[in-house]
This record gives sequence, C-alpha cells and structure tokens, in this order.
Amino acid sequence: MTPAQTNWDNYYAKPYRTASLTRRHTASVLVDLMRNNGGTGASILEFGGANSCFIDQILNEVKPARYDVIDNNRLGLDLLKSRYPRDDRVSVTRGDVLSMSEPERPYDIVFSVGLIEHFDPAGTARAVAAHFKYLRSGGTAIITFPTPTWLYRAVRGLAEATNSWIFHDERPLQLPEFERAIAGLGEIKSARILWPLILTQYCLVTRKFP
Repeated sequence: MTPAQTNWDNYYAKPYRTASLTRRHTASVLVDLMRNNGGTGASILEFGGANSCFIDQILNEVKPARYDVIDNNRLGLDLLKSRYPRDDRVSVTRGDVLSMSEPERPYDIVFSVGLIEHFDPAGTARAVAAHFKYLRSGGTAIITFPTPTWLYRAVRGLAEATNSWIFHDERPLQLPEFERAIAGLGEIKSARILWPLILTQYCLVTRKFP
C-alpha cells in the first residue's frame, strides 16, 4: 500500500511540535560543517528549504555570498520570501528536486535536511543526484536523512500509535542506500548520526568528484 503523502501546507502553517527543539541543534551542526568547507563568501543552495529553519543562522554566522532555495511548496516559499523581501543574497525558486533542469550556475555547497527520505528508492537516488548536478566540481553536498536506530523506531512507533505522526511518506534510510546513490558522483568525507534529534538522522558531508 502506498503511504499517504505528508501534508506540507499543514506543516508550514503549524510546524511539528518537536521542530523547535531539534532545529537549533541541526542548524549549529550545519554552520560548523559549512564553515569548515568554505561556506564563508560561498554560494549555497538548499533543496527542500521552503520557509527554511536554518537560513537565519547560516546567513548570520556563515555569511555566504548567495543563498538560494528550491522547493515545490508554494506556501512555504511565500513565507520565506516574506522574511527576506529585500536581501539580495536570498533567492527563492519553485521546483521539483526529482526533475531539475541544468543549473544556470553551479554552487559551492548544496544541502538538504530531511528531504531525500520522502521518495521511493529510485526517487531517493534521483534526489541525491540532483545535489551533485547543482554542485561545482569539488563542491560539497551536506545531506541529512532519518535512519532507523532503536531510538527512532521507538519514538516513531509511539507517535504513530497516538495518531500524532504526520510524515506519512517518510522512509528512514540505511547508510548503504546512500552510498549506492552517490556512486560515481562523489565521496563521503564524514558521516555521523545526530542522536540529540531523538528521531535520529544521519548527517553526511560529501565531495563532488572533479
């Protein structure tokens, strides 16, 4: 049976109750990784970043030259545009990570948080490939995705049992699936599980092959 789709309009209108507790930790991890991978003065693209939870901290602490967001949710994009109506560094585009055209210009860093797990295996591989398609040679992709640790399974099981789980099409991934998806595209530079998120996520830093 095909799982129900996540209702992203509802999510952006009223974020999941754990979001405020976890996004600060994720943002601090992203900031450190971007600083260590040439993020200052760089061009950064966030896939799936409608009404991004991370843009404020990245702009303030990493200080990229450009920060673009591509997402297919109009409500989330409109909310983000309303937050940055006159910041020339920020650009918002509606698009589907599974059907991206050739980029006008490659980026130094492409990242996504909690995106690639919302597809079947073939779709996940295409979403991962899109990150590398938009990277310059030698550029850095930072990708996070939920992984089914005992803690993830326990917390999600409780949420589903109490009818409070909203990410119906979320498919937690194991590391080997990600490794297969980047074969021939790039190499993993670092990998770790973010346990403080409770709904545990892998955080991968990868480098695009020259």
